[in-house]
Amino acid sequence: MPSSDVVVIGAGLAGMTAAIALADAGARVDVIARGHAATHWTSGGLDVAAPPGSATPAEGIAQLASMAGHPYAFLGRNVGAAIDWLRGILAAEGLTYLGDLDEPLRPVATAIGATRRAGTLPTAQAAALRPWRSDERLVICGPAGFKDFWPGAIAVSLERPSVWGQSPRARDRPASVEALVVELPDIAGRRNLSALHLARLFDDPSWRADAFAAIAAALRGRGGAPGRIALPAVLGLADHAAAFDNASRSLPLVPFEVPLISPSVPGLRLFEALRAALRRRGGRISVGEEVVRIETAGRRVTSVTVAAAARDRVFRTSGLVLATGGIAGGGLIGRADGSLVEPLLGLPVEAPAVGEWLAADPFDPAGHPLEAAGIRTDAELHPVDGRGRVAFENVAIVGSLLAGQRYLTERCGDGVAVTSGRRAAAMFAAKPTKPTTKPRAERQKAGAAR
Repeated sequence: MPSSDVVVIGAGLAGMTAAIALADAGARVDVIARGHAATHWTSGGLDVAAPPGSATPAEGIAQLASMAGHPYAFLGRNVGAAIDWLRGILAAEGLTYLGDLDEPLRPVATAIGATRRAGTLPTAQAAALRPWRSDERLVICGPAGFKDFWPGAIAVSLERPSVWGQSPRARDRPASVEALVVELPDIAGRRNLSALHLARLFDDPSWRADAFAAIAAALRGRGGAPGRIALPAVLGLADHAAAFDNASRSLPLVPFEVPLISPSVPGLRLFEALRAALRRRGGRISVGEEVVRIETAGRRVTSVTVAAAARDRVFRTSGLVLATGGIAGGGLIGRADGSLVEPLLGLPVEAPAVGEWLAADPFDPAGHPLEAAGIRTDAELHPVDGRGRVAFENVAIVGSLLAGQRYLTERCGDGVAVTSGRRAAAMFAAKPTKPTTKPRAERQKAGAAR
């Protein structure tokens, strides 16, 4: 029967952040996940706060922190430190991010020819955040035959000033946008070419050298003003840093990546960096194992059971971090009678009445009321009931499972995830549990061997 100081259920940004911070504090940590989380489906950037009306992430945090019941009401002061801490963790694994909470949120191009406001992006996407000079052009460049990125359609859409904002300033958008399709080596005529296939090709130094030479030749052949080149986010997976460095050195325009539909290559890079950081600290992670039972004694969780191939595995634990996501992640489940349930511990769910789940307008800019459903907690992230009483004293709720946020419309999901994950780790560290494992140095040695 394995033993853990803390079990984390969920391997998204919140769960992995909590696990890394717990391991840093000397805890033995097991991360258990039924499947991959939002890291694999989103852009790979860090959305901290971009509610309507905010000019910077810092303004967005302050705006959301003033809203009663929002997670930032008690997490807001710690967001900046949490994001800086995470950026340091990721940089140590070779994945760097640029952007500051006090810098303006800027419109960046998307793969459907729209824009989204962003403030903190991976280095490979960050050139999109720079203000545009009056003479700069944007070239949308994609490989011939790649069906997930259509340069012509994207460029036509991005030529419209309205796409860049209701009242765009000249420095918020390029002077012109044009399309470029390039035949890359050895893929002519390929059907169903995927982003992952291209990313693995760009991991090959010889192949990518030829690919960048073909792109550079096509750019020089058409001439034009200085500017930037937007490429699909496929510039390497295992060797991404070197691939992007090659692109920056080889191309006559400043390159940046544009995230694609799922699975997200930048998201995969983020997850791999998080997993490497956790393992480097002796933490363990199992993806593809479903929790089938959680044992409790009074107001404490005592063990977590997962279904394994041969027999169930039972983890005795002194603490539990619930990072299972909201409705989209399966952390909350809707029943036919209109109720919402939290399936693992049966925690009370805060949600609007079933008749008020959805707005009358399916595209309402304010989003749908159901988005704010979740588990209500105290400031230490313990789940509480309707009277504010703690339901489980050794359980912490993190990420999009927290009630009161509209992480899609407020663009605060990553900030809430990182800050709550770190807060949960600090809560457990402040309440040391009985040792259940070997000394930390031995655990790290064993973890490195796994």
